[in-house]
Amino acid sequence: MSKMSSAGLMSLVSCLGAWAVLVPSACFAAAQPVLSLPPFVITGRVTDDRGAGLESAEVRVRKGETLLARGNVGRFEADTSANYALSVPMANTNLATAAVAGDTLTLEIDSAAGTYSDTNLVITAAKPGRTLKLNVQAAQCTNPYGLSDSYLADILAYVDAVGIEGFLDANGNYQPNADFDGDGVSNYLEYLAGTDPFDADDAGLKILSWRAVEGNPDLMEATFLPGPNRAYSAERAAPDAGNAPQFELRPHQLTPEKNGVAKNYLLTGNEDPEVRVIYLYKEGASSLYRLRLE
Repeated sequence: MSKMSSAGLMSLVSCLGAWAVLVPSACFAAAQPVLSLPPFVITGRVTDDRGAGLESAEVRVRKGETLLARGNVGRFEADTSANYALSVPMANTNLATAAVAGDTLTLEIDSAAGTYSDTNLVITAAKPGRTLKLNVQAAQCTNPYGLSDSYLADILAYVDAVGIEGFLDANGNYQPNADFDGDGVSNYLEYLAGTDPFDADDAGLKILSWRAVEGNPDLMEATFLPGPNRAYSAERAAPDAGNAPQFELRPHQLTPEKNGVAKNYLLTGNEDPEVRVIYLYKEGASSLYRLRLE
């Protein structure tokens, strides 16, 4: 057997090297592993054409035509203002059954009355583990005021039928920022709160009374008249806020005893409106509180 010269050996190595360069690199690349990532959570309130929380509906999230998540509207045991929450599965690579951060998704609401296709929302998937708070009104809204079209039609018909003057502007347009009944709550907020914009005694965001609790100096009693199927919270102005106070969520109690159960949100049901009482914690020499409609 003849021996291969060193020159021949070098030529063979060179040929093998040249051959290796011609092989596509993708043939040797490992496939990207699919990681199990925390979900992207969408939560909030779904309301009807009068601003009341829906009691029966399904909320769905789609990626194209693919259903990624679904859940029912309802009440939660947790202390929250939300009436729905969806966990959207997330992946680090493109999958038909999961979203990737930045994907375009569709939020769809479906109730016994049918699918509210007019209010389907296009949203962008956030990063895994993030939460998007999204309140949705399941009603058609083509007017510039933020009202449902059905509510606006009803209130314009009522104003015309009764002959109420001053509720509309000189051109016959609805005035969302006006306060027709002078109760300190704008016409638009009365719509959201489910209260009567023509009756000063029906103001769901107005604190009706405010007094110290006898025997418990750490609490203050506040009363208000809420609307049906609404969610409320109490906010306190930060100390030394000046003329432009910054408000922050503060807990409250539903009973006046010391060390009672603290809650952040008060939810009402379908019952007839009645004055409700909440107990707020006294903080400092003076406190400025307000009600917030969630």
